[in-house]
Amino acid sequence: MEFRDKGLFESTTWVLLRALQYIGILSIAWNLLKPTGWLSFLIELLAANRPTSYYYLGAGALMLLGGKSWLDSLGPNAASNLVAAGGGFAGSYFVLRLLPL
Repeated sequence: MEFRDKGLFESTTWVLLRALQYIGILSIAWNLLKPTGWLSFLIELLAANRPTSYYYLGAGALMLLGGKSWLDSLGPNAASNLVAAGGGFAGSYFVLRLLPL
């Protein structure tokens, strides 16, 4: 294996992608955990529709596991690449939403 020096553009792009991913992860976590967030909504929904919601929750978990195994069968890091792309998209959406346009 040979060492290859990264150029300025490639290094800047890598830092920008990582920053957008972390901003996206933090914004998703904030929207999940804030008092009126997705997690409190999901808990209220599960409590309101008790017997049926457990089946939907179990089916959703099985579909997530099946989707992850299917993505990993397509490529070795397909699931993690999809999560990275989703985090980058969420980060850029969060930054664009903050801009006064």
